[in-house]
Amino acid sequence: MKYRLVNVGAVAAAVVAVALSMASTPVAQSGAPDGKPTCIGCSDDGKTTPRLLDGHPDLNGFWDDEGGVDLFTRLEDGSFLFDLGGRLGANPIRRRPARATSGGADAAPTLNPSYKPEHMANVKAIAATMYGGTTALDPQMDCTPLGVPRSMFRGTGRLYGAFQIVQTPQVMAILLESSQGMNYRLIYTDGRAHPNDLHTSYLGDSIGYWEGDTLVVDVVGLNQETWLGGGQSGPPLALIHSDKEHVIERYTRNGDVLTYEATVDDPVMFTKPWVIIPRQTHHASAEDRLLETTCAPHDKPHFIKPSATDQYKCYYCIPDKPQK
Repeated sequence: MKYRLVNVGAVAAAVVAVALSMASTPVAQSGAPDGKPTCIGCSDDGKTTPRLLDGHPDLNGFWDDEGGVDLFTRLEDGSFLFDLGGRLGANPIRRRPARATSGGADAAPTLNPSYKPEHMANVKAIAATMYGGTTALDPQMDCTPLGVPRSMFRGTGRLYGAFQIVQTPQVMAILLESSQGMNYRLIYTDGRAHPNDLHTSYLGDSIGYWEGDTLVVDVVGLNQETWLGGGQSGPPLALIHSDKEHVIERYTRNGDVLTYEATVDDPVMFTKPWVIIPRQTHHASAEDRLLETTCAPHDKPHFIKPSATDQYKCYYCIPDKPQK
């Protein structure tokens, strides 16, 4: 089993995997030699995309960024390697053509969303409190679930840590091993619409449909108590949003690589929809599995506050520097 970097995080919710069980049998999947577990959702050769009986790509299994940060690498002198920065972006993404936004105009992916001036002022004020990309104002410091799309990505090229997908023709569960604990998402793919009396929540309501080999997920009902990005390796100015946030996600599997794309619209705070930079992750081994995680609020009064002379201050958090 691989060891992964797991921040201190929130509540465990793995019971969903039992409820969904094994309703989605793949057409072809790696067999298991005697004494070894079957690799759920694995490709036979790492390049061929496995499919379910309904013909759709098999997204089942454990997904983790194999090129991510490994804090448990022991060096020759017996010490452990603690290198957070050197390997960020180790898995280059394959650029895709710009997609049409809801406004009908082509939009290229950008690091940060385009806020209206009055909301950008608030974003910059929050960013000015960041030290190394971290601030006590971040909702995740109070064990708040990350929301959408933040729960699904980090940095500019990778998805957010480890997660398990349990897929059936009617519903797909994403079990998230995150800094807020084992949260989960349910994506209904049985043709239903969003509820008329929907109450907002941290992860909203998700319904999905297939466009060829891409699962398209429509997410609404998101409360405004989360951030869009932020954190040590996330988009530095993708922060606040309103409860009118609307997200369209796209999940595309190619062999053992899963590509995540998303467009975020917020008519209250944005001047135009935000197309995030695509992220990728890899299908993991049969032996790997989710780790149980819990959350305790961080000791925020002791967070380091930035100063004009501190070299560790995030570039994007310096108010007098041009924002990208």
